[in-house]
Amino acid sequence: MLSYLHRYHAGNFADVHKHLLLSRVLTALGRKPAPYCVIDTHAAEGVYDLGAPDAVKSGEAAEGVARFLALAAPPSLAQTYREAAADPACYPGSPMLALRMMRADDRLLCVELHPQAIAALKGATKGDPRVHLHKRDALEALVALVPPAEKRGVAVIDPAYEVKDEYRSVPAAVKKAFARWRGGIYFVWYPLLPEARHLDLLAGFAGGGFPEVVASEWVRRDPGSGRGLYGSGVVVVNPPFRFAEEAAELGVWLETAGFGGSHTLTRFGE
Repeated sequence: MLSYLHRYHAGNFADVHKHLLLSRVLTALGRKPAPYCVIDTHAAEGVYDLGAPDAVKSGEAAEGVARFLALAAPPSLAQTYREAAADPACYPGSPMLALRMMRADDRLLCVELHPQAIAALKGATKGDPRVHLHKRDALEALVALVPPAEKRGVAVIDPAYEVKDEYRSVPAAVKKAFARWRGGIYFVWYPLLPEARHLDLLAGFAGGGFPEVVASEWVRRDPGSGRGLYGSGVVVVNPPFRFAEEAAELGVWLETAGFGGSHTLTRFGE
């Protein structure tokens, strides 16, 4: 299915949760001088104007990144993302956040099938020699593109979950990719919805034979209080050093600073 366009939801609270944690993974990769590769399997349009009619209509960015930027006393762990998200006219999706943080010899592989999204992404990244676009199936590409030549890096996997089987096919694809690229980091976003299908995804990762997995969830409202997205989840397979501690610290700050909601962190693995 190719009906989903993220422009209607860009900058919402789930984006804040996801991109704040992704910035910590990218920071960790950048601490070593050797080049790394980012594989973004659901790259979408890359950059978003939060003042455009599509974004304003939903009002989600006002309760997401705008609210985040207004929080007091941000810790240093939040600074990189705050700087990247400061301009509402060009809010970065995960590919552009990665490009902002990458060095000259790092590489970004973007996978996208939606014709409108990949056209926008091509325009946003035009002329950047670090970027390679792939118009192909996301999970097929995840397995096919690993291991990258750099041997170091992260795969960012962020489906819309329009196809319900993705809650099972995503951990299965990560397991196949991990067998080929055990040194890679796998960063997976998932929605928290009242139907609780994310439990299938978590079960897939818990039973996937991975050495270390961290799951971070931000719950914005009571799941029984209405329909639709009530929270955001991120699973990180093979997380970088101190990622869990940094995620926990950021969660405490978001809770106490008044972002709205609560954070939980779970660790599991072999």
